[in-house]
Amino acid sequence: MDVYEPGGRALGKIHRAANDKKYFCYFTGFLEGIVASGTIEQGEVEPLIAQCEDFILNVSDNDASDILEDFKADLLEHAALVDAAIYRLREIDSQCSKSASNRFLGFCAGISCDGIITNEEAEVLAQKFEESPSLSEDTISRNLRNICTEALDDGIIDSEESLEICEAISRLIGDAYSDTGISELGNTPVFDYFSICSAIDSLVGATAVLTGNFSIRPRRILEDGLRERGCQITKSVSRKTDFVVVATEASRDWVHTHKGTKIIKAFKLREENSLPRFVDEADLLRALNLR
Repeated sequence: MDVYEPGGRALGKIHRAANDKKYFCYFTGFLEGIVASGTIEQGEVEPLIAQCEDFILNVSDNDASDILEDFKADLLEHAALVDAAIYRLREIDSQCSKSASNRFLGFCAGISCDGIITNEEAEVLAQKFEESPSLSEDTISRNLRNICTEALDDGIIDSEESLEICEAISRLIGDAYSDTGISELGNTPVFDYFSICSAIDSLVGATAVLTGNFSIRPRRILEDGLRERGCQITKSVSRKTDFVVVATEASRDWVHTHKGTKIIKAFKLREENSLPRFVDEADLLRALNLR
């Protein structure tokens, strides 16, 4: 038997180690985002606490626990969060592209959690793109970089530009706490989704890939429903893929907190043509009469 068999202990250990590293980087970036404006803004307190509570439930993180204790004791201070972020950065490999990406996603969640982007936050965001060109490898990230750069041209981020930056960030990490009232951890990005429900015949002869943590389990129920409607299911994204069906919740084992290799590959292919199209879980459930 393969020692790295899916569901096996050895592979599970590897996933746990990778996930611990991923979430550590993400939460570090989130703290950097919270402190980027030079203060803890009033609208950032609730999202910060929600993020800490989410981490305590799902990930072992002492800093998240300490922040919650400080909040309960009315001792939450900007300087303490800065110190925590700086200390955590010592444990992150600055040469690791995956760590840099997860830290960046956390930063984006931090600055946008209250639905407002300040001048200071936009300046730090632009600086991160300058320091790490690899962060803007895909179209979505480049679009965020361009929007941020343009907004900073006159040195003032107005309400319309703030909203535009927040919307661009949502295409990386999903809706912010200010929109949902829950932490961004576990979100999937906001895509330009194709509606299968309104074009069910488009499944006939098409090829689809499923990714994420679906609300209906086992996933085979969804796969069988698609096959019944003439769609072929494959395990990986290729030039032959017509649809990538994205679950509402991110998979815990994705390489990045908000996107996995299938989504990353789909983004790259879409830069060359219009395929594959993204389909969201809710629309698929309606199409398959499961909701």
